[in-house]
Amino acid sequence: MVYVVVWSMQMVVATVVSPVLAHVLPVASFGSLAAAIALYQLSLILIVFGLDQALAVQRVEDGDDDARARGLVASGIVASLVVTVIAAVTSSWWGPVLGFTSHQLLLLTLGWTAPGAAVLLILSLLQAEDKLRRFTAVSLISTVGSQLIGITLLFVVGRTAETYAIGGVVGQCTALVLGWWWVRPRLRGAFDFASLGRALQLGVPLVLTSLSEYVLTAGDRFLIQRVLGPVEVARYQVAFTVGNVVTLLLTFTNRAWLPRLKRIVDADERWRVIGASRDGVYVLAGWAAFGITIGAPALLRVFAPESYGLNSLLFVVAVVGLGALPVAAAVASGQQLITIRWSAPLAWGAATAVVVKVVTTLALLGPFGINGAALGTFLALLAQAVVLRLAISRRHGVARSEPKVLLFLGFVVAGSVLSTLLPQSWSWNIVRFACGVACLMPFGLALRRLQRG
Repeated sequence: MVYVVVWSMQMVVATVVSPVLAHVLPVASFGSLAAAIALYQLSLILIVFGLDQALAVQRVEDGDDDARARGLVASGIVASLVVTVIAAVTSSWWGPVLGFTSHQLLLLTLGWTAPGAAVLLILSLLQAEDKLRRFTAVSLISTVGSQLIGITLLFVVGRTAETYAIGGVVGQCTALVLGWWWVRPRLRGAFDFASLGRALQLGVPLVLTSLSEYVLTAGDRFLIQRVLGPVEVARYQVAFTVGNVVTLLLTFTNRAWLPRLKRIVDADERWRVIGASRDGVYVLAGWAAFGITIGAPALLRVFAPESYGLNSLLFVVAVVGLGALPVAAAVASGQQLITIRWSAPLAWGAATAVVVKVVTTLALLGPFGINGAALGTFLALLAQAVVLRLAISRRHGVARSEPKVLLFLGFVVAGSVLSTLLPQSWSWNIVRFACGVACLMPFGLALRRLQRG
């Protein structure tokens, strides 16, 4: 759980920084910056090739020998550098297609990519080796440091998206230098094609999974920017940031727990452990999603000024927040699939999610605006969870949830949706926020039960 906290610091700092950016930058500039961050996330997925998770599994399997894992780090760094250079050279061709009007912002975003990918690989190895202090130092410089540098430059140099983006370049490069010194990537290992091939066999389907996650959580920014303009991107970004907190925590939990789960030798026993923890996570995610949704009017006013049209963003927050429930199911199935090195179903689940997301978003974006984009995300996450559940049940049976857990999830869905219909006057918002804070008590009790289970 300490690793979960460290991984989630990027989310915590982004949550703190987001309202600052929303208040300081013009709405259109904030929307362009949101699209630039989405581009960075996409680039990171494409140039890592799933090696970050594959090398963590490799390191656990190899025991005390870290040579092959360090070689995979070197392979990933070389690949990321090559792909980033190609993207930068051709950026004047594909940038306008994605709606980017500032070529400088585009190049600065790519400037995060190569060092950011290398840092991700280094962090995966440090975690697999359980070197917490080094992991924490590199992670905090990469995430917290980058954003603090960007905010400082924003107030000292100039209030533009490009100025803030420079902080990302500086922070990622600094983290890379420190991580390189500690990990010492094995450059000769970049040509260990046997280990690389085995890693890619596991990692390539994970790329499709990551691409699916990207399309579901960030890729629609480009479509919204193209169809509705950067102002709607900014509004959607604010609502998505508030609602997506729980889902991000689940993602970090998956990354932090994977090496420990791999150490459970018996696959059936591992599946029982994962199933039990999944039900506990359902309860945690349910209380968190309901609390965030019902308290959303007050939270939105912290994140952005009234000019963003905050009253009409509640539905987006609710739907995005409820997306944590199918994500919890998919994460549990994915953990088992990765630990048994059967990643093909992850690719099929990802493909299904992308198709559902694209079709539903194209159909709903016009008549329903950004609400349609949020609905498309939820339906795609649900489809992905179903595909993965069916796949893992073929090998290890169905780990059914308890009826009381399913009943609770029904309460969460109904309560979250109905809460969007409540008034949004100052008095009502205070009551709603108090109810959201009150959800921390059952959330804490559920966490305690899960820890003792």
